[in-house]
Amino acid sequence: MSLGFWIKFTGIAGIISLCFSCNNKSTSVQQQHGKDTNRVAADTISPKVAALTSRIASNPSDADAYWSRGKLEVLQKNLQAAFTDLSKAVKIDSTKDTYYSSLADVDFVMGHTRESKAAFEKCISLNPSNTDALLKLGEIYFYVKKYKDAIELADKALKINVHLAKAYFMKGMIFLEVHDTTKAMSSLQTAIEQNSGYFDAYIQLGLIYSRKGNAHAVDYFNSAENINPNNIEPYYDKGMFYQAAGDYDNAVKSYSQLLQVDSTYKFALYDMGFISYINNKDYKRAIYYFSKALHSDSTYTMAYFARGTCYKEMNDFKDAEADLAVAVRQKPDFQEAQDSYKEVKAKLK
Repeated sequence: MSLGFWIKFTGIAGIISLCFSCNNKSTSVQQQHGKDTNRVAADTISPKVAALTSRIASNPSDADAYWSRGKLEVLQKNLQAAFTDLSKAVKIDSTKDTYYSSLADVDFVMGHTRESKAAFEKCISLNPSNTDALLKLGEIYFYVKKYKDAIELADKALKINVHLAKAYFMKGMIFLEVHDTTKAMSSLQTAIEQNSGYFDAYIQLGLIYSRKGNAHAVDYFNSAENINPNNIEPYYDKGMFYQAAGDYDNAVKSYSQLLQVDSTYKFALYDMGFISYINNKDYKRAIYYFSKALHSDSTYTMAYFARGTCYKEMNDFKDAEADLAVAVRQKPDFQEAQDSYKEVKAKLK
């Protein structure tokens, strides 16, 4: 399980997520509106941090001030400073479950898994009804593959609040890990019933139906698009579904929609090139997309191989050799690239 999965549960980290996400599309959205929202947020937070610093200077035993400043430092991605302040808060006042919950969040993101677990356990001992802490502790168990313990914590949370969509989502992800697809689908569907805007649940259900080759996948991806039209994931997943089904026209439509959101997404660019190559034998168009993918990632081995293959098909053996040489150098065990490279070199003799 990745930290990105943790971030979907924690809530601290709509902020910290930028540290771990593969594709940060927020920048392009900010630029379109001519406004740097990160700067605005920083300008808003800094005076609050300064006020709390002054408050702490006047009263060094003010646990709530340390806790409040620690949460603001999380927003500013100053994790070490946040950890220091939150640790200070629980040291001054060890009776507040919210202090331990905030500290546990930061501990986990910093890689202090054992300390995070202990902090959540303390939080729950102080407030057994803290469903947020129960679910986060459950995810730690998920992280270390203690699935039974994770399920038990999700069920405890649901006994307190039967409408917790996050609990059903976590159970669905656990069932997927243990390959119980039927239970996974049921839990994820329940998550959607409890929260009709649960983006990640729609994505996971779409992926399950995709693996089955079932066209219902498209309905779930479309729902995810409607919830968050600026997230590239549903467009890409839907494109992959269509591509696997041989429906290249709809695959291209999905990838084209994605590229309107993020014009640099290398996998969509590569797949646009692949479809141009495999479906239409339009080698020039394919080369255009493979080149765009390489502009996004100059280490993209498959794009070098694919572009080299297109050049070879066009009898442009010099350019083919150059691309295939890079593919072979980057991935020496890539046998198909090795064979193609040798073939092209022989043509140039």
